[in-house]
Amino acid sequence: MKSYTNLRNLFGSLTQNTTSGNLTLGDQLINDSIRAICAMKNWPFLEKVRTLTTVANTQGVNLPFDCDQVREISVVPLGQTTRFVPKLSPSDAHWDMLNQSTFTSDQTEWYLVREGQILLWPTPVQTGNTIYVAQKTLVIDLNTADITTTTIVTLANGATALTVNAGLTAQMVGWYIRPTYTPTANTGDGMWYELSAITSGTVGTLVRKYGGVSIAAGTAACTLSQMPILPEAFHETPIKRAVSQYWAQQGEMTRSLMYEKQYNTDIETLVKMWSSPTTSMVIDDGLEDDSIINPNLRISL
Repeated sequence: MKSYTNLRNLFGSLTQNTTSGNLTLGDQLINDSIRAICAMKNWPFLEKVRTLTTVANTQGVNLPFDCDQVREISVVPLGQTTRFVPKLSPSDAHWDMLNQSTFTSDQTEWYLVREGQILLWPTPVQTGNTIYVAQKTLVIDLNTADITTTTIVTLANGATALTVNAGLTAQMVGWYIRPTYTPTANTGDGMWYELSAITSGTVGTLVRKYGGVSIAAGTAACTLSQMPILPEAFHETPIKRAVSQYWAQQGEMTRSLMYEKQYNTDIETLVKMWSSPTTSMVIDDGLEDDSIINPNLRISL
């Protein structure tokens, strides 16, 4: 994986210019390139699920802070286990027809996204219904250098609980930590793990379970890094676009075109590999009946 620090240093190397001003320019070009890639398609790697809660007799709920576009929603009423999957209202006219009169119910049938809110129909009766929002997530700028002064105290194999000596902050949710690999005891596996929660300056939680040998009462070296939202194999792709733009500004068109070609090749591969959330080669022909049958209504002979 290539962190913000790795990408910044690589830009300086490939442009043969490591001055502070040029590296700052690189930051901007790299972040612009990442945003351009993310805007190309509804990439599966941009999909995140956020939760909201309803307010009694209030139809609208503000979108999550990092929501770019809503893909779909589902609603679970407070105290229930049934999940309602409302349909997206196809037009403003349809939505206005639904709302000619006021209807209230916690069984959500339709929704509309308008002016930064998700509107529900019928209007929820109670406070506390959970709305699950599958969204295309906004991208933030990469701007913070790697942290290499933190050490891991405990991290058990098969667990997500992480304890370090210091250095964690609430803003690091979404960052990655890599326990440094060495062949000695109480050191890590060299893999990158995303942080899902930070409880304090010394306690955090991983998204995926730790796969290495347990670290217990250790002082294992590690790296904390801000990473691009792109798939790991394409972390260098924004660099190629940024470096191409740099050399074009310098009038070095041969170099510029070389990196532009590499960038375009990466994008073609990205489209092939990440247009689907899985690697399955099976395409649904739509001929099978996908309706759900309640197993309690089946009769076994």
